Amino acid sequence: MTDEPANKKPKMSTPANPRIIALFDVDGTLTIPRGEVTEEMMAFMHRLSEKITVGIVGGSDLPKQEEQLGEGIAKVFPYNFSQNGLVAYKNGELQEVQTIAKFLGEDNIKKIVNWTLKYLADVDIPVKVRFVVLSNVECMFAKVVGLFVMLS
Repeated sequence: MTDEPANKKPKMSTPANPRIIALFDVDGTLTIPRGEVTEEMMAFMHRLSEKITVGIVGGSDLPKQEEQLGEGIAKVFPYNFSQNGLVAYKNGELQEVQTIAKFLGEDNIKKIVNWTLKYLADVDIPVKVRFVVLSNVECMFAKVVGLFVMLS
């Protein structure tokens, strides 16, 4: 018996075949949607990481991945991609953060939004777009009736 805490994660080591990589989605693959990973699944991932390179991908941000897979998950396996691949970690170090606005540029975002709003204004539909939400991942045109939603 060791004095190490039961929840301590094994350190990353070089797998037997480092040029082979398996990337696993969080929701619906490693966990039930929005659920926590089981001990059995995490043990499988650690065993697999001895053989090949293992990485985690998911649509949620890193704090949500940590809720599901454990604190410090970006340091457990060599690769971690959150927010649908827009945030990339390698060996626990942040490599890149991408956004739609950063990729396309503010002028192109304005052109897309203006064109879409003008186009939708001429479409004969009962509901018109009331606001535009731009996040790191998407540009959403929406109308909410009787509900105000603040997105951070």
